[in-house]
Amino acid sequence: MSEIKITLIGDGSSDKILTIVSKWVLDNKFPQLHTSISFADFRQLKNPPDKSNIQKQIEFAKRYYPFDLLIYHRDAETTDINMVETRKKEVLEQIEEKHKNIVICVIPVKMMETWLLINKEAIKKAAGNRNFKEKIDLPSINCLEKTPNPKDKLIEILKTVSGLTGRKLSKFKAHQAVHYVAENISDYSVLRKLNAFRIFENDLKGAIQNLLTTHNL
Repeated sequence: MSEIKITLIGDGSSDKILTIVSKWVLDNKFPQLHTSISFADFRQLKNPPDKSNIQKQIEFAKRYYPFDLLIYHRDAETTDINMVETRKKEVLEQIEEKHKNIVICVIPVKMMETWLLINKEAIKKAAGNRNFKEKIDLPSINCLEKTPNPKDKLIEILKTVSGLTGRKLSKFKAHQAVHYVAENISDYSVLRKLNAFRIFENDLKGAIQNLLTTHNL
């Protein structure tokens, strides 16, 4: 195994952003290891698997996006940190035993965009206005997971930082800019203060180590 192939299944196309976060974790924890991450975009398929059928999604991913390890994303959808373990249990209970050692979960609290509200410079670059001088109101790391609508908050911040108004603002591609935020964050280590991120990082590390042991690498 010269390279470990990883596939990520998300709730929607925007969750492709989590491949960026996951690659940062892998490169940080295993800098000498060759890894690649694909996003399972089932929209390309004529008959995509139902989102409610996790096992079927995994089978389709194995067929169309071959992997050694699979990351399954599901939002906590609440600011309750205890929901992380609940969501993990919900996912793992629905998959076959043979897959349980090669499937891990990534479950941000409250949703994926929570993990992007951490870097002002990345937001400026993504908004196309690096010279923005006004205050950018990001939540502190201790309050990050208590943000009720992180996606709406990030988009609103991006629009403000863009400095655009009127018709130009209406044409601003906010969802694309969210992806650019993730790309422009070079260090996600601050997220280690969040239990949900630590759980994901530890699960990913353990799964990789298990793969390396299994293949005598």
